[in-house]
Amino acid sequence: MKKHSSVLKSGKVSAKEAKPMRRESQQVMTELVSKLRKRLEGERIVEPDDQSAAEGERPNLDRLTVGVDVGDQWSNYCILGLGGETLAEGQFRSQPEEVAGFFHGLAQSRVAMEVGTHSAWMREVIAELGHEVLVANARRMQGSKRRRRKNDRIDAARLARLGRIDPKSLYPIQHRSTEVREDLLVLRAREVLVESRTKLISAVRSMVKTVGARVPSSSSDAFSRKAAAEIPQQIRDTAQPLLNLIAQLSEEIKSFDQQIEQMSEEKYQHTKLLRQVTGVGPVTALAYALTLETPLRFKKSRDVGPYIGLVPTGGLWRHPATTRHQQGRRQDVTQASGGQCALHPGSVRTRLRPATIRKQAF
Repeated sequence: MKKHSSVLKSGKVSAKEAKPMRRESQQVMTELVSKLRKRLEGERIVEPDDQSAAEGERPNLDRLTVGVDVGDQWSNYCILGLGGETLAEGQFRSQPEEVAGFFHGLAQSRVAMEVGTHSAWMREVIAELGHEVLVANARRMQGSKRRRRKNDRIDAARLARLGRIDPKSLYPIQHRSTEVREDLLVLRAREVLVESRTKLISAVRSMVKTVGARVPSSSSDAFSRKAAAEIPQQIRDTAQPLLNLIAQLSEEIKSFDQQIEQMSEEKYQHTKLLRQVTGVGPVTALAYALTLETPLRFKKSRDVGPYIGLVPTGGLWRHPATTRHQQGRRQDVTQASGGQCALHPGSVRTRLRPATIRKQAF
């Protein structure tokens, strides 16, 4: 009686006490036979959890299926017919004109490819021709097991067969828009300049120490000016070209900073909300906004931190370190701001949790 006291008092079963409903085996078999009969008659069965399923989550049995293993110069393809038979295999150049020419003469198909350097623009070219394109997450597909037989032709055939029968096993991803990708290139170009300037500054300091001298501490912007007077005469001719490059890089970085500030004011006004967090400037705010692009991909605000790599993941990964793909997203945010990021998990939850702020911010 004590075991069911909560049910008797409230008349309702709590979520923790709720159990799967048991059904008679005859009732289950009757329902299963009914579903199978409807499938044979060509009627599509819609499950409660599958009502909002995308077209790309269903098997492709009424169109051609093309698997593409994208390469840097050449891409391999495999075309499967309606019955799963291999119709053609071959290669085409990984160039927009070649890709458009190949798929222009092909009937509307489902195309499966792995994510990579060329997958973003290649997906846009193929999708504009009316084909359905699935971009597979190669890391999640492979998991912890590696196949012994692996080459471009086999990979293309494997993508085609998975895209035809079991597209969910591809773990399809959605690329960022072209505009966002182009704006991210500005931040990454600035990051390259900052890294190059840091290496040059470290090289000059090391050269000076070899002759018993030392360059005083200074900011990166002022280093070339202050260090010029501290360079010993015996290595001045060697170090001066490096100082000139450091000064030139500093000017280019300032130019990028002005461009980022202009982009934030004209195109991404929502970054002003992020800059309310202490220590967050225009570079970090823009990198954060462009990396996420839209909050609609997240069910909860707490998922934002693990997505970027600001907090360790649990469950799938036991090691406390962040995963490699999370480190790539974290670099877009942290390295753009000089290796520091004030958008720690606490600020992500407290500042961006309200739904109204999330919708306005992105």
